[in-house]
Amino acid sequence: MEQRAAGQARPQITTLPDEVIQAILSYSPPTTAISLQQTCRRFSSVANEPLLWRQYCQTYRWWDKRHNIKSKFRDASSFADWKSLYANRHTSSHATRNAIDRIVAEELGRLDWINIILEAGYDAKETLLDMFRNAASSQNYLAQKYWSHAALGCLHRILAVDEWLAIKASGAGADSFEMPLAILDLFVLGENEHGDIDDVFERLDSYASSVRNANPDIDEFSPRKKATTIAEHLLQNKWVGIQDDRHYHSLDHMFLGVALFSENRNSVPLISAIIYCYVARQFHLRAAPCSYPYHVHALVQPPPGIDINGKPLPEVCGSEQQQSELTHLYMDPFNTSEPISYSTLLERARFIAPASTPAQLASYLSAASPRDLTIRTAHNILSSPQHYRGPPVHPINPNLATYAALFSLVLLPSSPTSPQPPPAQLRQHLSVLTQHFLEYFDLDIHLFETRILSLTNFLPDARAYRNLIHQLKDSDHESRPPKYRSEPRNDVVRYRVGHVFRHRIREYLAVIYGWDPYCRMQEQWIAHNQVDRLPNGRHQPFYNVLVDDESTRYVAQENVIVLSPEEITEHVLSSFPIEIGKWFKRYDPKLGVFVSNVREEYPDD
Repeated sequence: MEQRAAGQARPQITTLPDEVIQAILSYSPPTTAISLQQTCRRFSSVANEPLLWRQYCQTYRWWDKRHNIKSKFRDASSFADWKSLYANRHTSSHATRNAIDRIVAEELGRLDWINIILEAGYDAKETLLDMFRNAASSQNYLAQKYWSHAALGCLHRILAVDEWLAIKASGAGADSFEMPLAILDLFVLGENEHGDIDDVFERLDSYASSVRNANPDIDEFSPRKKATTIAEHLLQNKWVGIQDDRHYHSLDHMFLGVALFSENRNSVPLISAIIYCYVARQFHLRAAPCSYPYHVHALVQPPPGIDINGKPLPEVCGSEQQQSELTHLYMDPFNTSEPISYSTLLERARFIAPASTPAQLASYLSAASPRDLTIRTAHNILSSPQHYRGPPVHPINPNLATYAALFSLVLLPSSPTSPQPPPAQLRQHLSVLTQHFLEYFDLDIHLFETRILSLTNFLPDARAYRNLIHQLKDSDHESRPPKYRSEPRNDVVRYRVGHVFRHRIREYLAVIYGWDPYCRMQEQWIAHNQVDRLPNGRHQPFYNVLVDDESTRYVAQENVIVLSPEEITEHVLSSFPIEIGKWFKRYDPKLGVFVSNVREEYPDD
């Protein structure tokens, strides 16, 4: 090859066509385009090309629904201001990252920064996930991991509640069985990349595509053959039912999104019927789950005017709403691809529920409402731990699962004609939900204040709910009285915030995040835990600790055996849950302690 002559100039960017420059910019970060556009008038035009900024926008996976981004991407000609849209998104990402940094750095006003993240909506998700996944690169990695994860949970939950409220207000989705159940999954989604509402419907659509690919002539099938073919395909692929001898009541079997994206795809009959009916409707069948006692089945009906065998419907059949073997086919996709006769199901129902009236028996074999199925799912979730306490294959936080179920019981109307549950029922559900909120999810104050508080207006204890919210908001801006070790009464406190120890009797691992010079619990707690039977009784320091089983406890000093730095191995460090970042920034291997993030209350630790 000829060598370039000495001193010969290389091709400059100014000699390249606009299209080539834009192609190069599409592989460069947006900052390159911004810098280039400031050099001259020509490059300003090149770097402001809308399609280039459309490509930059496509690098983001999650967008808040206010952008209507799917419509914009589908029809690029209908929208041109892609650069402004990208700038808006970039601003939201920067605000989210800054909010997490401030939460980590400052102990007061954290709820205000959480609200800034919530204002960004789903635009914040990408940044929160990035900060969670790359927390190890941060100096304060424990705190960043915890707070980005906590903020992501707050975001998912407020979006879930908004979706339910939108359905309730507009009646939209009244015929959608999948939507209200997919909303439940937002509560337990956490840091999982797949499983939100859009993902749920994409996965269901992929099931329908798989059925069609396996049966190219399915449109020519009779309704009956379609129904059995779909059930057989789902069962063969293990997309419905429960495999691997897993316990029926395992918590991961109760959620639609988890059933679609977990490794084993297991689901209880209700979820299996939801999946089956969605796929069946993609092939012009009218399919809906029916609330049969103890085991949800699917009711399949042919398109209007024909019977289940694809023949014209005889006029003598009467109303299509009446059960008829020509118009009503019952399926149990959880167990089999074969239909079950109406008479068999009716006979079983009479045996299972002998006190049922004719109207109740008819309702068991009729299409259920999405609201009824969601409430039934909520009760399944709440009762799951009573039947099976083992770990699910797909990890699910049981407190989040309970939270999801309680929210659905509070928000969904008790009947299609009632805007909200009866006052007595609402009061009971709200009380349990509020207790759960206070114990596990007190960062959801904005959610409670803006979406839940109005539901209490007609309750006798409405003022108590309002006062509770105000107290929690005020406490976020109030420093706790500092506990100085120089005070004489604190001389007896031997251990510090951040010390890792093993319990002298129970042998669990724990880390100290707070202390008192003596037991400050109420007499009832002291009596229940037999504190006065300890050798040093109640008049010894007690420590607030995070245990490796994710619980928090209050431990007497005499039961604390602090580990040396050499004893604190990677296995010990990894045994603590993500919640450790609520109180600590990082671990200091030289000192063998976690670095405190509660300096306001414990300034000397």
